[in-house]
Amino acid sequence: MKNIVYKDIAEYLGKKEGTIKNWKANHPVLLELVKLGAFCKKNDLDIEKITKLIEVREAVKGV
Repeated sequence: MKNIVYKDIAEYLGKKEGTIKNWKANHPVLLELVKLGAFCKKNDLDIEKITKLIEVREAVKGV
C-alpha cells in the first residue's frame, strides 16, 4: 500500500503543494475527497476493484 502526501496530490492536479495544504483549512471536505481519489490512483484502485474489496469484506463479516 502506498500512502498519499500533499506533493502527490499537487502533482496529480497540476497545483502547488501550498495550495493543497491550504485546502485543509478552507475546504476540508474537498481535500478529504481528493486525498481518497489520489490514494486510489496511486494504488491502482478503480471503482470495480473497490467494489470487489467491499464485497469480500462483507463476505468475511458474514462468516
